[in-house]
Amino acid sequence: MVKLAILHQTLPTYMEQDPPEESKHLDVVLKASDLESFREGLRHVQPRVLVLDLPLLGSDPQAVVKVLEETVRPELTMIVYAFAKWDLVEALRGDKRHVLRAPISVRALRANLIHLIVRSLLGEPEKAPEPAPVARQPTLPTEPAPARRFDDVQLAHLQEIIPNVDCECPNQVADLVLALNAFENYSNECKNRNADDAKVHAMLARATGHARALMELAMTELCEFEKIDIKQLSHREKIAPTNGK
Repeated sequence: MVKLAILHQTLPTYMEQDPPEESKHLDVVLKASDLESFREGLRHVQPRVLVLDLPLLGSDPQAVVKVLEETVRPELTMIVYAFAKWDLVEALRGDKRHVLRAPISVRALRANLIHLIVRSLLGEPEKAPEPAPVARQPTLPTEPAPARRFDDVQLAHLQEIIPNVDCECPNQVADLVLALNAFENYSNECKNRNADDAKVHAMLARATGHARALMELAMTELCEFEKIDIKQLSHREKIAPTNGK
């Protein structure tokens, strides 16, 4: 589950009134419609995401957002506005922040949290943020990428699968895997002017292949969760999840 703290007049009500499937994988641990109550509530919860309504942030929203983020160190902050000056909107943008135009639906909220939802489905443990996290530089893989888990026919069906709930995760992840497949093949087949060219293209193909393999693993876990029978994906007809969700 992705834990949210929401400072908004209407969004919590929308989430309560919508069918439970709309808020699947989302856990609202705090909801408030005034800033003081929200600040007080944050002392007792540890959300992964802050959802903030710009008009409720007061006269200095930049400073308020900074304080709120320092309080709980969320993985993502979403700021929703209806009307605001362009320079303020731009100033609010930043690392781990989404600035969205109102109105925001529960479906749009889920779409902006898809990366956190996928990580939750993969069973990633939720850890309290460290006071002073140290960024570790990633390194490129040197070993060959794993073989493909899905062929083009299976991925094409996953792009078109019609779920029984309003969730397009299988379609979106299939798009990503197909795009990674395409670039991996492109890098392998790209013409080389010299030995240095060949090394760069090999590096790109290898890195893309590992990214593709990771997203294929995510797709496998997602299909298991959604009760999608991967073996049926070679059939010509469109299929839907089998558990009647």
